[in-house]
Amino acid sequence: MATVRQINKPIDINLFFCPTHYIKVNNMHEEDSDDDMNVGAPMMVEVKGHNRTPRQHSQRSLNRDSEEDEEDRYEDDYEDDMTTARSGRTTSRKKKPGKNGRHGIDMTPPEKLLKMAVKRIGKFREKEKHDEAIRELVRCIALTRIVHGANHWKLAESHADLAEAYLDLKGLAPQADYHAESAKTIMLNTVATYTTEQEKADVIFILFKIHHTQGRALTEMKQYTDAEKALSKADRTCHDFSRLTCVSDDECEEMEIKYCHATARLYWKQKKHARSAAQYDKLLDLMKRQYGPDSMDLVPIYQEYGKVELSKGKYANYDKATDLYLQSHTIAGANYREGSTKMVDTGLALAQAYISTGKEEAEDLAEKYLNECLVTCQTGYGPQHKKTIAIQDELARLLIRTDRQEDGLDILKSTLPDKCEIYGDYSEQVSDTHKLTASVHLSQGNLEKSLRGYKKCLNIEQIVLGKNHRKTKDTERTIDILMASPGLSNKFVLSKEDELKKRPKFNTMVTTKQTLGGFKSSAF
Repeated sequence: MATVRQINKPIDINLFFCPTHYIKVNNMHEEDSDDDMNVGAPMMVEVKGHNRTPRQHSQRSLNRDSEEDEEDRYEDDYEDDMTTARSGRTTSRKKKPGKNGRHGIDMTPPEKLLKMAVKRIGKFREKEKHDEAIRELVRCIALTRIVHGANHWKLAESHADLAEAYLDLKGLAPQADYHAESAKTIMLNTVATYTTEQEKADVIFILFKIHHTQGRALTEMKQYTDAEKALSKADRTCHDFSRLTCVSDDECEEMEIKYCHATARLYWKQKKHARSAAQYDKLLDLMKRQYGPDSMDLVPIYQEYGKVELSKGKYANYDKATDLYLQSHTIAGANYREGSTKMVDTGLALAQAYISTGKEEAEDLAEKYLNECLVTCQTGYGPQHKKTIAIQDELARLLIRTDRQEDGLDILKSTLPDKCEIYGDYSEQVSDTHKLTASVHLSQGNLEKSLRGYKKCLNIEQIVLGKNHRKTKDTERTIDILMASPGLSNKFVLSKEDELKKRPKFNTMVTTKQTLGGFKSSAF
């Protein structure tokens, strides 16, 4: 009589989307073969004749009972799998043969695999390995489904964590909205059972994370009405969370900071600048009280607030914006030593804020900060680094703007070979350099050099951006205006393609009047 036995423990992590796994054994002496298995399909256990006694474990395997050794062994296998996946090989990694030549089966329970995956997420976040962290979060969803089932609030927590990671680590709002909606569906279809007040706090915190993440994602997707509804739900869960006696004041402050930041960005995107500024003021007060006045967490908030002030158009408050950027740069200087590359971003943002004011004394300060950032980048990153080149471009534009065209052209010419090496000969960065150089020559009255620069720019833009792109069409119109000049039209020979463009459009219907037998007729 054949018997069927379901095995819940041995789970191949490569098949983690399958909730259950089975093994087929036709004979107790038959060799296991990976090639005979239909990967991903359910497999049955069929034992004929008599019951099979469990295989005796070796003394070495019995000594591997500690959790740390088991975790290290799995970590090594995981790193090998990741190396194989990154190398693009499709063949599966062969496992070391066990006793009697049989292949070993990973008997690690899913509960333990879930704990190890959570630890790896923290390590990957610290090392800023965002793709690996998201891969582990996806693995946690599958393992949580195996351990707790499809209708448990912990599965909703896994989806909420993945949604938050997609938005914060990769900036992928649609994926974040999708997983937040999946988490919300699980919570709506699940009766959350908890025995302690702490578990109730965990459930409310998950609800807050779902609504908060979805509100931010919808804001990025410009679905402002739905985003406002989601954030209002997050506010209600925040108040429910604060009523519990088991939560601390720091946890409530953290939730309030997250909600206030999300609403400030929402009002900014809606161009409700007054309400956005009020929320940013409240956010800064909360963060100063929670983290201290010199915390680096305040730097991005100051810079966002500065962008809000600059985005008001003719109502922009340039003095307040520069004060905010200066405050962020001062905090960076208090946390890092002078000449640190950590201060480059804040210094560059401050210089750009000064440039936007259009004041002469502000432009002098901007040049000072740009030169400081340039020296820091050349020392810390090297001359052929993207940040170094970006600062040189900003400095060249400032010099051109302040009537020092020759100095600006020298910087643009010196950075062109590095841009070709870093970005490629046919790249948007190289085409922008040719266009800026050509515009300077045009302002100086050197039409021939200007036309050559615009032609180089047009050739690159047609390949990189396409012939129908806005920038390509603008460059083409500028060339047509220059070619209309009598002096240039004689010196520069048009290509066959340009000559065809200059020809009048062919019309199949040509009307001529002829007199035939006293009557006027039209011939084509």
